[in-house]
Amino acid sequence: MISREHLAAVFVRLFPRRIDRILLVAVIAMIIAGTVLRVDVIGSNNRISTDEQAYVYNAERILQDHPIATFKWAPGTSLMFAAAAILRGYSTISFATHSHGVAQYSQLLTELATLALVALMAWVLAGGWAALIGVTLMATYSPLIDVTRSYLSEPLGALALLAMMAAVCWARRRDLLALATAGIVAGLAGLVREDLAIAVAVVMIGLLINARGGWRMRLLRALVYGLLALATVAPYVVYASLREHRFTPIVSAGPNALFLGTYLPGGGNQFFDTEVLAKQVCHHFYPKFCNLPPGDTQGVDALLQSRHPTLSEADAATAEALHNLRVYMLGRPLKFLHMLWKKAWNMWSLPWSGGNAGAGGGLVHSESVFQHQLYSAIAWIGMLLGLVALRRRWAFVVPVLGLLAIALLNTFFAITPRDNVRFMPFVFLYGAVGLVATLRWAFAFARAQARRRGARPASGAAG
Repeated sequence: MISREHLAAVFVRLFPRRIDRILLVAVIAMIIAGTVLRVDVIGSNNRISTDEQAYVYNAERILQDHPIATFKWAPGTSLMFAAAAILRGYSTISFATHSHGVAQYSQLLTELATLALVALMAWVLAGGWAALIGVTLMATYSPLIDVTRSYLSEPLGALALLAMMAAVCWARRRDLLALATAGIVAGLAGLVREDLAIAVAVVMIGLLINARGGWRMRLLRALVYGLLALATVAPYVVYASLREHRFTPIVSAGPNALFLGTYLPGGGNQFFDTEVLAKQVCHHFYPKFCNLPPGDTQGVDALLQSRHPTLSEADAATAEALHNLRVYMLGRPLKFLHMLWKKAWNMWSLPWSGGNAGAGGGLVHSESVFQHQLYSAIAWIGMLLGLVALRRRWAFVVPVLGLLAIALLNTFFAITPRDNVRFMPFVFLYGAVGLVATLRWAFAFARAQARRRGARPASGAAG
């Protein structure tokens, strides 16, 4: 057993200064406060979205040892819900409004783990002040609090992205086995949110241009990481492809989302796209798809397939998405770029609605726009400043470039402010690190300037 004296010595070595111990207590207090806030919202959901239904339905199928029903969503969240139910000895998952079921408490544990990981990574990268700032932002950010009550994949997606980056930063200076482990973590992250795959490519490039070792060793390390990530997702990709009778790279909804995201007349917004196409849909499929809820894409999907009757739904959507890229991206590039910029701005500048319904049954926006924009401004300014102050630090630059690559890719698909929720812990973490690093650099520069000014009169008097 480890003695109490040994633990005390380790603690003193990790937190040698009094300020370090004060910051540690403050960070733990914020994690506890954030957890309490999340416990408080469990059971307050009064609406269940289509996405939530799909995650729970797939989890139920797993519990019943049946094939997964739909491949439009990545399997990670459904697997988490099913595992939580098994651990609790349940054969089904509570699926209702105002729920206090295993899904919500697995979300709570996921958020707690994310808070702890934000604190750990920030402390390692920039010390206790960065950890306190990052954890405070995440702990009190209302969309990340309210998402705990949901059945959505955002909490696990946020943890997966951070775990993926933490693993590769840890493994980068270690042996190939450590790098292989990081590759497996990256593959598991891709099974939670498929768009994280683009970050694997960014990390591979980062490993390839890393200054350590010759080019053969760098190439080997990049390939080990990438191939292990690929090998981790490959069994599920094969399974999904066999079930769908076509190649399915984790999810099958990609072509439909790409069509919606590149449809210039609707601004690449799912709700506006369906509204613009509603007359065509109703004309072709009267009366079946004439009174669909806002944003429901069943009619649009059927319309796309009707334009290509010999193709499957996915192939028809692919053909129409390629048509969008050819006609709008290449034919009207300035308007297309403006659309992408507007979509990205809307996604990042506005908070998720909170997912609940108002008295009329429609979505009500219960989250604070002011809080979102204030927290986002602090974090993004810190992160961008960090790219300058920490431009030579691999563990900062490569993860941030990975996030920017994911964000760029997402602008081509149908995105909403909800899509920023899973990225906010990352933004808060790296924003806090960049902010603290920049302030330290500024204070060090100011002290150096003051010393130079103080040295000039002294040298003049000596002369």
